[in-house]
Amino acid sequence: MAISDNWAELLEPGLREIFEVQREALAAASIIPVLFNEIDSSKAAEHFLGAGGMSDWSEYQGTIPYDDLDKLYKTTLTHKEFVKGFTVERKFVDDDQYGFITPQPKNLALSAMRTREKHAASIFNNAFSTSYLGGDAAALCSDSHPLAPSHAADVQDNKGTSAVSYSEIIATRNLMRAYVDDRGELMPINPDTLLYPPELFETVETIRQSQLKPGTGNNDANVAGGVIKNWVQWDYLTDANNWFLIDSQLAKQHLLWIDRVPLEFMLDPDASYLLKANYRGYMRYSYGWSDYRWVYGHSVS
Repeated sequence: MAISDNWAELLEPGLREIFEVQREALAAASIIPVLFNEIDSSKAAEHFLGAGGMSDWSEYQGTIPYDDLDKLYKTTLTHKEFVKGFTVERKFVDDDQYGFITPQPKNLALSAMRTREKHAASIFNNAFSTSYLGGDAAALCSDSHPLAPSHAADVQDNKGTSAVSYSEIIATRNLMRAYVDDRGELMPINPDTLLYPPELFETVETIRQSQLKPGTGNNDANVAGGVIKNWVQWDYLTDANNWFLIDSQLAKQHLLWIDRVPLEFMLDPDASYLLKANYRGYMRYSYGWSDYRWVYGHSVS
């Protein structure tokens, strides 16, 4: 049976629907909305300039002291384009070979969402690398974060080397609660999220599910199970031993995912549809962080 010359356009809505169903299912399982501040953009790049804290208030003596905030570090995130496509030959449509055609948009959505997860996870996979630096010229997790450009010799540490355990979760939480701002003032940090790779599942679950303090015969409360609200396993973390403690509210401010063009699916308008049709996906985004104080990472050898 002959088909219309515009077979490629007629096929597109059905393929797009398959693509969108798969995309939505994978988006529901994505870790990006759990951890990141998701932002839309209308620019080629987005810039974030940190501002310092204020000093304590003074008793009113007839005049109001106005504080000047220090300029901290500038972060620039430039959006990049990502593309992938597939080809449908007319003969498969003529021969009613939809069992071969319909998996392709599903696989295209799968590869797109996997790419996004890998890029998001790369922030943590490279958290200790000096090849991936933030606005303060330090890795995300470093023992030498300068407090401010004006006094760069004063540094702060958010990098450890301890294996995950009950005692180390508590110790790391205490270290994070001692974070200070650029003026050395204590910050209201609330570490409530543990991020870990699948290889640490049994260890972490033992800690999370224990009614009492795990690993002891004492009748002590499991404090970690009470203060850590979010236990996040991410399959795209590539190191089997590294783990991260996170303040989820601060992460929603400073851990950034910016969509310039959301993931889309369409028929390639440059293609000739006589014997083949090309369908492609396109997305444009950037990702990064504008401050480090939302996280403490352990690089475990």
